[in-house]
Amino acid sequence: MSFKITISEDAKYIIGKVDGQLTREMARQLAKEYVKLIKSKGIKRILNDVSDVPNEMGILKAYEYAYTDAQNLGLPRDIRAAILADRGDVSHEFHETVANNAGYYVKVFFSFDEAVEWLLKDIH
Repeated sequence: MSFKITISEDAKYIIGKVDGQLTREMARQLAKEYVKLIKSKGIKRILNDVSDVPNEMGILKAYEYAYTDAQNLGLPRDIRAAILADRGDVSHEFHETVANNAGYYVKVFFSFDEAVEWLLKDIH
């Protein structure tokens, strides 16, 4: 498991860059770190950069993560999270659907600029 978390230069969003495989355990570890930053910095916009990293969770684990893990870890429902994937990588689309159904605002993007534009929309 490998990931790096930083804060954007303008301090408006958190960036999580994943290397390796995106598993349920990796997602839990990322969420733990996101929750710490959300609490300490008040930043509720997240860019999950999973380019070159297919989603390995599958249907059941995606449900368990969205409906159980995210809530148990204290991930606030008022976050906005962009998933930056490689064009043609549809493995993250189910995660978007199940996360939104669980009450989180998540969207998959294939362009960094479009993801950031969406994340920053409505920030004052």
